[in-house]
Amino acid sequence: MRISTTTLESYRLFMQPDQEWMTEQSLIDTISGKFVPTEAVLRGKAFGEIVETPEAYAVPGGYQRGGYSFSAETMAPVFALIDRRGLFEVKAIRAYGPHDVVAVADHLLGTHLSEFKTTGSTFDFDKYAASCQWKFMADIFDPATITYHVFPLDDHGNGVVEVKTPESFRLYPYAALHQDCCTLLASFVGYVTAKGLDTLLNARQQEAA
Repeated sequence: MRISTTTLESYRLFMQPDQEWMTEQSLIDTISGKFVPTEAVLRGKAFGEIVETPEAYAVPGGYQRGGYSFSAETMAPVFALIDRRGLFEVKAIRAYGPHDVVAVADHLLGTHLSEFKTTGSTFDFDKYAASCQWKFMADIFDPATITYHVFPLDDHGNGVVEVKTPESFRLYPYAALHQDCCTLLASFVGYVTAKGLDTLLNARQQEAA
């Protein structure tokens, strides 16, 4: 199978015993590629595209993308965190036995990998630290460190987005990381096979390759 880290993270969330918001149908929709973006997702996507290529979306006084506006003032602290010598949206694939896992790093500079996340709620370090996405990225890209920059966004319902003070932290590879990735992957493969979703997943991932 060819599997994205996003899909694996959805599966990990579904398997958490105390969670209530990731239903099995939501997971199956993710595996099937049936995804309807929320306002928060669309806002975050617009923000990410501006971060990557600000010159493409520059307008007098700021930036516009996807119906959202960001002032130059609110984006200045964001740009100050980014070293433009690095590469954005770097894709890599690693084989785990017969299965390929696909990861996309938001920003890569030498052995330093950075992820840019947005949120509309209170910052929760444990949420990001528990994610399998950074673990697979660490296993695939082999960086020395992974830095997360989490940007709270608020558009006040009018499309003019305020970027509040970001939270930044670092995560590091650890001895059992590869085995943890293999264990989660094996569990996921068992699940999709038992549900008869493996053929559908393969077809969707091949189309996206």
